Amino acid sequence: MNASTSSIGEMVNSSIVVLTRPSVATFEQYERRGTMRDGITYVVAAALLAGVVAFVFGLLGGISTAIVSLVSGVLGPLVGYLVFSYAVFFIGKQQGGSGTQDEVFYSTALYVAPLLAIVGIVSAIPVIGCLLLPVTLLLGLYQIYLAYLMTRASMNLAQTPAIITVVLAYVVQFVVGLLIAGVSTGIGAALGLAGSS
Repeated sequence: MNASTSSIGEMVNSSIVVLTRPSVATFEQYERRGTMRDGITYVVAAALLAGVVAFVFGLLGGISTAIVSLVSGVLGPLVGYLVFSYAVFFIGKQQGGSGTQDEVFYSTALYVAPLLAIVGIVSAIPVIGCLLLPVTLLLGLYQIYLAYLMTRASMNLAQTPAIITVVLAYVVQFVVGLLIAGVSTGIGAALGLAGSS
């Protein structure tokens, strides 16, 4: 486990470098500068920022819409980050990777948190979110590329095992997301039925 911890300010500075000079070497430069806990803290901060903006604009649809926007804006990205990072670590180990959990979680947070904040804020603003949808899609593709670089660096994998790891990690994240959405929909429907009785 990494003994060092990073402040949010240090992580923002590291994120700027990772996002503007993406490479395996860049991720390797930063992978040991923080811990799993630092990564989670950074992603929570970004999710809260995006969630608050979603809450404010959600108020246009009423308080219940705003609360749902806040909760889903914070929990959805956080769960996605946790599932993806655990999947990269576990699958990467099966592919012969030698990275640590701290390296994976911290390195993933360096690109996930800023992109989460940007996309979350822009998407929450009604008209702007629609107008910038192509940019949001491009950022999604860029995030996949960054995931590949991060996996190669943090798990010390060659190209093919890293690609396999990233693809399978995204599949796991997608399946878990579907399960959570299904459970949430079921709970919402049950509460709706109970409220109408």
